[in-house]
Amino acid sequence: EVLLTSMETHQKSFGLEGQDGKLLPYFLTVLNLDPREPAQVQKGWERVLRARLEDARFFWQTDLAAGFEAWLKALDSVTFLAPLGSMGEKSRRLANLCGWLADHVRLAAPARPVDKEDAIRSGRLCKADLVSEMVKEFDTLQGVMGGIYALRMGESENVACAIRDQYLPAGPDSPLPATLYGAFLALADKADTLAGCFGLAIIPTGAADPYGLRRAALGIARIIREKGLRLDVFDFFARALQEYGPREWKLLPEQALPRLRDFFAVRLKNHLIVEGAETLLAEACLLADASDVWAVSARLAALTDFSKAGDFPQAMLTFKRAANIISKHGDDLPLTGEYSPDLFTDEAEKALAAELERIFPLFADLWQSDRYAELFALLRELRPFIDSFFDQVMVMCDDAAVRRNRLNLLQAFVARLGRLADFTALQI
Repeated sequence: EVLLTSMETHQKSFGLEGQDGKLLPYFLTVLNLDPREPAQVQKGWERVLRARLEDARFFWQTDLAAGFEAWLKALDSVTFLAPLGSMGEKSRRLANLCGWLADHVRLAAPARPVDKEDAIRSGRLCKADLVSEMVKEFDTLQGVMGGIYALRMGESENVACAIRDQYLPAGPDSPLPATLYGAFLALADKADTLAGCFGLAIIPTGAADPYGLRRAALGIARIIREKGLRLDVFDFFARALQEYGPREWKLLPEQALPRLRDFFAVRLKNHLIVEGAETLLAEACLLADASDVWAVSARLAALTDFSKAGDFPQAMLTFKRAANIISKHGDDLPLTGEYSPDLFTDEAEKALAAELERIFPLFADLWQSDRYAELFALLRELRPFIDSFFDQVMVMCDDAAVRRNRLNLLQAFVARLGRLADFTALQI
């Protein structure tokens, strides 16, 4: 990395490798002219490049003699963003956030337990190479050199890989961190920047996004989706803001966090649409709940399949009819979804209640195991009972107790199925 960066950055030269993939002691330079004395040009170029590489070796040896402890002290004098403190403070926040992730993240697929200490250590050391001599000279090697130095100085491979990959993904097509520890550190770094900037009211508008907050939000979405991480990303943002401690924010946490949640949800929606999702289906899933990014993606896939069924429009209309009646019930007290069988008078409402009692335990089991396709299929099973209820029962009757009981019966149905998607957002 150092040799190639030195050759490419300073001398615009290519390194050459052998069939085994290892660097050869040769380089290639392309001239835009035909020299009269090629040998003299070659000799001069070698002399300059040799001096550059000697400089790089000096930086390498100086850095290995310094070590992380000296760098960590120096980080306290390096500014992150003026109101947000130093890089030393940021690295301590990242250590805490990585530890929080180790405690709170579940994996969609079984994996080995996370070593929390390695996660915390990677956060603490991740910015240290910013004050190394090598990164001062070659800023494109930040993170890369930290990972290399970490291995050289006895840190675990988990820590080294995390430090190396902390800035990934760098864009929509950039690779993700290779390891779970790298994913944790990348999430922590991006969330820390997002939370701090939103607290300072530094929110992207139009094309202006000087701190790359859109890219950071997209990176968080991609890492969570593609790595199969289960966490409440909104709780994670709240924790990131909390790690800053008392500050003179331009936006109080209760103002900044809703804006950050909305900003992230929009970036996630755009990402899903770019990946091929239909806009209305993506919006319906996000309106139901955008906090679990992996689950949003899984629910969207199931809803997309369900939308291709012939009875999908009828199922949507049934749900929307129930939701509309609930939204217009006009009572001052909110509906709880709790109803009393003693107040049932019609066979249709008794039949609906019996079917709901049968479905609800099944719904809970399927929800717990993320079986979203089967959950959407429950709407198909319930539709005849809901339709019969509407055909035979006067929901908005004069008796206040009976009316509220019937509304709560519908609320019990809507509250559960509405966790899958906000069907009222769909245009059928």
